[in-house]
Amino acid sequence: MPRLLPTTCGDGPEQMSCDEALLTAATVPTLRLYRWDPATVSLGCFQEWPAIARTLPPSMRPGGTVVRRITGGGAIWHEHEVTYALVGRLGHDGFPSQARDLYPLLHAAVAHRLRLHGSQPQRQDQAAGDRHYREEPRCFASPAIDDLVADGGGKLLGSAARARGERVLIHGSLKLASNPWDGATVSGCGLSWEDAAAALRDGIAEALGARLESGEWTAAEIAARDAIRNARYSDERWVTERIGPRP
Repeated sequence: MPRLLPTTCGDGPEQMSCDEALLTAATVPTLRLYRWDPATVSLGCFQEWPAIARTLPPSMRPGGTVVRRITGGGAIWHEHEVTYALVGRLGHDGFPSQARDLYPLLHAAVAHRLRLHGSQPQRQDQAAGDRHYREEPRCFASPAIDDLVADGGGKLLGSAARARGERVLIHGSLKLASNPWDGATVSGCGLSWEDAAAALRDGIAEALGARLESGEWTAAEIAARDAIRNARYSDERWVTERIGPRP
């Protein structure tokens, strides 16, 4: 039975080390929802920092308000949103056998739940914008197929995955409102944090065909989180030069 961890609120290095720790150490399918404090920009694993740095306010700096994910895609400003992370084994416990099939599976179920709460998301049916994020580094400016968008434009939900063998992490952002960096490229879903979190939680459970059971972090996961933060996310060079342990 999939496990639901308590909601957390933390900085970028903390949240990314938590996600990677679950990919490393979780022994059961696990979902967590979280918030960012302070507002943080996360880079996709393969993005170049200097090009992005030129577009950000001076207050956004590596090591605190800017982090690098181990997943791909473009840069995301995390502020007015509900963020989720789901880990499991491909081909087991309701997970498809290929990571790319997680996007339509999860996003369709979340869209259904959002509509029950009165939101009206649409499925993005074709890739748009800069898919290599070279000229346009912002993830939400370039919707991918199966992302959720608002009627009339503006991306609502996007996700990114990382597989290690049959183990997989997928995490993503469901937007409540935009931010100074993204502007009109983001549309809020029109829900409160609590209702948006419920739509994510119930949609993911529906997609996996299982009931979520509340759980806590294990000692092994906590140890992995602390070790990963020290080895990767406490080093600014992971952001600026992609120097650190192999993702």
